[in-house]
Amino acid sequence: FASNGVRFERAYVTASNCSPSRVSMQTGLFPHQSGARGFYYINDRGIPTIPTILRSAGYYTGIVNKSADTNPSPEKGRYWDFSEGVQKEEKYSASAYQEKSSTFFQGARQARQPFYLVVNIADPHKPFFNDERAANQGFDVHAPSRIIDQSEVVVPGFLPDLPGVRNDLRNYFNSVRRADDCFGAVMEALENSEMMENTLVIFLSDHGMPFPFAKSCVYDNGLRTPLILSWPGHFEPGSVVDDVLISTIDLMPTILEAANLDIPEGLDYQGFSLLSMLEGADVQRSFVFGNFDENAQGIPRPSRGVISSRWNYTFNAWGTGSYPFRSATLEHRSFKTMQRVSQRDEELADRVNVLLYRPVEELYDLENDPDCLNNLVADPAFGDILSEMREALGLHMSETGDYLLSAFEAREDPESLNQIMETQLEEAEVRASLLKWKRWKNMAGPTKSNTLLFQPGW
Repeated sequence: FASNGVRFERAYVTASNCSPSRVSMQTGLFPHQSGARGFYYINDRGIPTIPTILRSAGYYTGIVNKSADTNPSPEKGRYWDFSEGVQKEEKYSASAYQEKSSTFFQGARQARQPFYLVVNIADPHKPFFNDERAANQGFDVHAPSRIIDQSEVVVPGFLPDLPGVRNDLRNYFNSVRRADDCFGAVMEALENSEMMENTLVIFLSDHGMPFPFAKSCVYDNGLRTPLILSWPGHFEPGSVVDDVLISTIDLMPTILEAANLDIPEGLDYQGFSLLSMLEGADVQRSFVFGNFDENAQGIPRPSRGVISSRWNYTFNAWGTGSYPFRSATLEHRSFKTMQRVSQRDEELADRVNVLLYRPVEELYDLENDPDCLNNLVADPAFGDILSEMREALGLHMSETGDYLLSAFEAREDPESLNQIMETQLEEAEVRASLLKWKRWKNMAGPTKSNTLLFQPGW
């Protein structure tokens, strides 16, 4: 696929966990702009989305899998003409994605409309192929087209090379392979529809790999995504763009330009069209920005990340030592292995402690330290860089109305940060008990009876 399209080497999502990232893709806004910063539905009546804009322009719209995590509000009929879930073991079946995509393409043909389709492949989400839970629930009946052996595993530098971690990585890599199989099946369905020649296809992920120091973190490894665009006759096949920072807020202007539609007025969009950039438009972007606000249970641990061509700065509003990190990545074998071995390994114990109790500020040199291991905040040699990154983040937060700006401005005052965090926790408990949630349970308990929608700015 990449050999027939354009691959973007420095592409980043706006949020390092699922639903906030996916909603951001459809709205062209950062999670704190739309209000969709967690796993709850919002009242988005005043917020245009890619599918609502395209539908009003005569497009046939559809989604396969993870509709809830993609939709800002629970009214999926506002967004999609076609909406198909993929249940149980089907979520890992290439033929299931091919069949549902084929049904959508047939519907578009019968409707005689141009189309917009979002396909959310379950892999490589947990449980991975060969995980105990996956085997017990019958998910592994659909195996990847090639089984990757543990000897082939390359352990990324931000993780320790331990047997339990290697095992988790092997299962992850096999799930990535199966995701590739599913993507290939969707592309085959498109080819069989005889509409491929006039279709823009975008391949990307919603956040970094679901391991410690990646997913739910605003480091490079948590925000960086593969991004490939293919559109026959429009790009130089096999092109690589490695000198421009790309964000998923660029998806809306890119897709709307392809459809000859304008960006809606009235909202502060930060993105630009990748099509215009590829056609020679002068693009100026020195930084990309990423969020983590709260986990799927509604527990807030708000962080902000800013990444330049070389530097990665993070601000952790909760990093005062009073609030341990909370994320689904802590529930998997890799972290449990790290935690167990750290009891007898002092160096690993320090690393685990950094994950659980991060400092308020972090600065990393991605050129010399791509795994973000050596925090340079306290090194006076990098004072000018630190000031530049702080200024960039503060300006971005101010321009986009980030609720966390007051915390950023109080970053050198632990007492103020703790007060802000206590307020965030109180508000999160109210949201968890009242709002319509995208999961059946959150930190307040079952969510079935919750009915209210989050109002942006509430």
